[in-house]
Amino acid sequence: MTRIKKIMLSPVPTLKKEAKIEDAAKLLIQGELGCVIIIENNMPIGIVTSLDFINKVVAEGLSLREPVSKMMTSSLTSMDLNMKLDEALKIVDSKKFRRYPVVDKGKLVGLVTRSNIINNVSYRLKFHRSIQIIILILFVLFELFIFAYYSKLYGYFNLGF
Repeated sequence: MTRIKKIMLSPVPTLKKEAKIEDAAKLLIQGELGCVIIIENNMPIGIVTSLDFINKVVAEGLSLREPVSKMMTSSLTSMDLNMKLDEALKIVDSKKFRRYPVVDKGKLVGLVTRSNIINNVSYRLKFHRSIQIIILILFVLFELFIFAYYSKLYGYFNLGF
């Protein structure tokens, strides 16, 4: 089974909790991941997404000079670097977050998204299904061969008795 380390994205944009909201905005614009992980001692303690900007900066009127810790979402669920995809899928189903920091020995090493996990599991299921179909076809062909061979052998020994 594939592990998270095979599908995680790295490097991940990070900021310390003392950084300004303005810094997070710049990183979000530059990056393709749609988030910035807030760290303390290289351990993820929060996340800032584009949606956080809409909800907290625009809707609540937070200043871009405020520390990013005032707008970050701190209810994070991290995934271990060596976690299997089926375990990760259970977390995705229960937590419903879109992005998950990946940690190894307490340190941030990457990011995995919900769609990364679901797409990878889906691909593996399709691959296994294809192998099952090939095996089934081979089995049917083998059965046809045995039937034809047995019929010919039966006809050979059945000399009109």
